[in-house]
Amino acid sequence: MFIKQICIMIFYFLFNYSLIARDSNMEELEKRITTLEKQVNILKKNSDNHTLVKKWKYLKRGDNKLNIKNELGYPDRVGKFSNGNEIWGFQNFTLIFDANGKLQKWSKPYLD
Repeated sequence: MFIKQICIMIFYFLFNYSLIARDSNMEELEKRITTLEKQVNILKKNSDNHTLVKKWKYLKRGDNKLNIKNELGYPDRVGKFSNGNEIWGFQNFTLIFDANGKLQKWSKPYLD
């Protein structure tokens, strides 16, 4: 009977140690995943900003809306002025077109 109790205690302690070790490994993995996700988000944002700046540099007066839409995508916001001009708002810059749909002005992208 005494040997049975000792065996049960040993098994109990070994089993608990195994669970504690698994929990600490899981916590370490969760921390690593969180860190890696943050790093991926930073790299993605830097990549997006780099691509945007690269495309933005090639804008020139007189570009038409269709070409710009193909290069930069659809704007987040569109507005019309009473004189027929149109403004396109993207996340961090704006473009202004004349009444004929030709690019007149644009703002430099704000990169965070």
